[in-house]
Order: sequence, then structure tokens, then C-alpha cells
Amino acid sequence: MRLGSRAIAILVTLVERAGELVTKQHWRTTTVTDANLTVHMVALRRAPGQGNSGERCILNVPGRGYRFAARARTSA
Repeated sequence: MRLGSRAIAILVTLVERAGELVTKQHWRTTTVTDANLTVHMVALRRAPGQGNSGERCILNVPGRGYRFAARARTSA
């Protein structure tokens, strides 16, 4: 599955703020509408590796925003 640059930018923002609630205001440098954000979140949730063990990595807080809930790991 190929992700576009906007979806990747959204994912980077979520990972940089892992555990925090991220609202639309955090994407000031990227134009994000509600519908556009929803489309990208669906794509990110369908991406390989997302929730393979049954947990969701990206959580929706209805009416407020999204939260990256998985532990971020770095590779050596």
C-alpha cells in the first residue's frame, strides 16, 4: 500500500506527539479538512503493520482529534 505525502505528514505528526491528543490545529502547515483527514486516517489504519496484534495504533477521540497509542521504536 502506498501512502501519499499528506498521509505521511499526518503520521509523522502523530508519532512526534505519541500519547498526546492531536487536533486539526496541529496541522496548520498542511491544509486538512474533516473529510480529508478522515480519508487519510482510514488509509493509515489500513497500512501494513497497523494493529497486527489486534490493538489500534491510531485512536480517534470523537469530536476532538486523534492519538498515536503504539510505542514508537527506533532501529539501530
